[in-house]
Amino acid sequence: MKKPLYLFLVISAIFISCEKDGIEGPSLNDLFGELNILEAFTVVNDSAVFNGESAYFTAKFSKIVDWKISIIGLSSGAEKVILGKSNEINASNSIWRGEVTSLPFFIEESCAVKLTFPSHSDTAYGSFVINGAKIYGDGTEAVIADFEGGWNPNLDYYFNAGQVRTIVSTGAGQGSKYLKQESSPNGCHWDWLIGYVDYEKPFWLDQKVLSANPDDVYFNIMIFGDSTLSPQNVPNSLFKLEFYEDENQDGFWSQSSEDMLFHEFLVDWKGWRMVSLKYSELEISSGSGNKIREPNKIYSVKTLLLADPYELDDTHPNFTDCSGFAKADVDYIVWSEGSAILNQ
Repeated sequence: MKKPLYLFLVISAIFISCEKDGIEGPSLNDLFGELNILEAFTVVNDSAVFNGESAYFTAKFSKIVDWKISIIGLSSGAEKVILGKSNEINASNSIWRGEVTSLPFFIEESCAVKLTFPSHSDTAYGSFVINGAKIYGDGTEAVIADFEGGWNPNLDYYFNAGQVRTIVSTGAGQGSKYLKQESSPNGCHWDWLIGYVDYEKPFWLDQKVLSANPDDVYFNIMIFGDSTLSPQNVPNSLFKLEFYEDENQDGFWSQSSEDMLFHEFLVDWKGWRMVSLKYSELEISSGSGNKIREPNKIYSVKTLLLADPYELDDTHPNFTDCSGFAKADVDYIVWSEGSAILNQ
């Protein structure tokens, strides 16, 4: 009779020794419980000048849940998204200082605010007024062009006949104006080059001397694409950036003795996007310079829009004389130091 009692005591001791101080993993309420809003969604500081001021949001829920706050500029179309997972929204997890998630930049405008839950149908709404839009940069940035004053007649450029280069006053990525660049509507070109603009340093809005450290200097440019596909069913807009260094500091660039750096990419997206490049990662063209990346000696930046990067010839089975529509609008060209401009 003693043996069963002994086994019972041993088994009980094992269970007791294996007990945990707390519960591991999500609670049953968080997994299967009904979502109840315990404290209503509130926009704290429902207006701000985003140069030192900020805003945040509050709410409390009956369970830990994934949530999403979307802020949409009613005039600009800019969007900020804040994501979280908690049973409470507060200043620690919802602070907003005027930055964007999706371009364009916010402007001084009214905004619609919406709280949603990916796994629940509940939705809450709010509003916000931007009395002063966020200014990107830390004071070391150098703006090349923002087109707010229109087209700079001092800039050198070339666009093939029938191609578009014009200043537009609606739908800008930053401010109220941008440079529209696109091919003719039928997409037929005798030359793959749609056009280029040469931004020489004497005509930059800010003519600051950049840092000599190529790891510390970033080139930033807003580009609007339309994802148009060519008849060959491939992205058709190729954008190229060229950076010319005046190594001997004589106020000119010499192909025979100075470097040109470059970067090119397909514009295969729709809408505004900020392209940011670290100077140390730019490719150096074959030439006669010293092959040293020297951002402090930049003389000019050239932007080129090209069509049909695949350059199909008439031996290709899908060859067509029309390479397809090409588009790459441009806004807010700026140098930044320390990080990409959107991170400042």
